[in-house]
Amino acid sequence: MGKKRYDLSVDIWSTGCIMVEMANRKPLFQGDSEVDQIFKIFKGKGTPDNTTWPGIEDFPDFKKSFPKWKANEHL
Repeated sequence: MGKKRYDLSVDIWSTGCIMVEMANRKPLFQGDSEVDQIFKIFKGKGTPDNTTWPGIEDFPDFKKSFPKWKANEHL
């Protein structure tokens, strides 16, 4: 989303994705571009907003025009 610095939460997210991918032997959110990758995550986890991710709407690459998906409870 264009944030210049990140914290431990990004590492935890990445580790979780890697663990699921190792268990399933396939990518968790397999996109063919950056935008496709982000949209696949949004489709599965829901499009973030300031309620679910405080400050996300201020990030340089976040667009309020992104499609709005609700979280899939099975992911």
